[in-house]
Amino acid sequence: MEKIDKFQIVFNNPSATYYAGETVYGYGWLVIKESVYVSSICLEAIGEAKVEWMTSSDIQNSDEEIFNHTSVLPIRGEKQINDEGVLHSGSHYFPFEFTLPNKLPSSFKGKHGRLRYYVRMSVYSQGVFTHSGPHTERTSKFAVIGALDLNNEPDASLPVENDTFEAVGTWCCMSGTVTAVLKLDRKGYTIKEAIPVYAEIRNLSARRIASTQVSLIQNVTYYSYRGRFSESTKLVTVHKGRIAPRGKQTWNRELLSVPTVPPSHLRGCKIIDVQYSIELCIKPSGIARKVKLPVDIVIGTVALKDHQHKVTCHPLLSPEDGNFPFPFFSANYDSEVFLSDLCLHNMLPTAPPWEEDDDIP
Repeated sequence: MEKIDKFQIVFNNPSATYYAGETVYGYGWLVIKESVYVSSICLEAIGEAKVEWMTSSDIQNSDEEIFNHTSVLPIRGEKQINDEGVLHSGSHYFPFEFTLPNKLPSSFKGKHGRLRYYVRMSVYSQGVFTHSGPHTERTSKFAVIGALDLNNEPDASLPVENDTFEAVGTWCCMSGTVTAVLKLDRKGYTIKEAIPVYAEIRNLSARRIASTQVSLIQNVTYYSYRGRFSESTKLVTVHKGRIAPRGKQTWNRELLSVPTVPPSHLRGCKIIDVQYSIELCIKPSGIARKVKLPVDIVIGTVALKDHQHKVTCHPLLSPEDGNFPFPFFSANYDSEVFLSDLCLHNMLPTAPPWEEDDDIP
């Protein structure tokens, strides 16, 4: 029979989301049914990237280790001198902490690749711990938001513009031309900021324009040792109505909100690259090719100095707030007191639901 009643990893941040450079605090919560001698408790914090896609002849794939932290946690048992390492029946808590590097890339998940972070805690015993042997382990995911300062990005503060002059219709029946101009105040924006869009479309053809739209596009490129693969995803779209033949349509500061997405470039990861663009799409009526007009933008986490007052900050808890969900997490504590003097057994943690680890190796 298994001796474990429950084994969970709990983070001080309920959303388990951290900025690069932050310190991650947490604890392992182990509930056992009967006493057991524990020889060691190991903690691993891992960040890894994996990509995979299929070609006409084979499967392309690659992987990369982004971050790795390993530590051995102290075993306090029931604090009896002759009982060191013996865990009696009931709840036990194993606090941990580690600091994320400042240049760590953001978590990412796409159709053909992902970059993820997780913590694995392993408890080793000299006796039989579970039906699988003398050790047990638990894994729990956390997310990272990488830093990208727009003040260090070339041309981030400069306006961007693109224009086009294209024929509409089919190869055997041209209806005329369409001209379009797409403008943005600047190239760099931050998460949850609204992008004012300026555009002018002139329908110089005899064909009606059925609709126009402006979209925020995420362009991802995956790299393997033998090739690369790209995909594009529409994140946000704003629509406008039709344009009559010989008519005109104007976009004047139409707002396009930036959702919570990884910053541009995904620097620190060699096998996944993320870029963003704003695209104007013009759809003529009937059978005709769409007219697409893109401009590249950069999405960061630190706003340009001249625009910081206009940016809505990302609502995440931070250690400086002091709003910790568990009473024994504190911004200022002495490590020796934290590990030995606090009575952790008398606290009732509000741990997250028991989660499945099917997608974590």
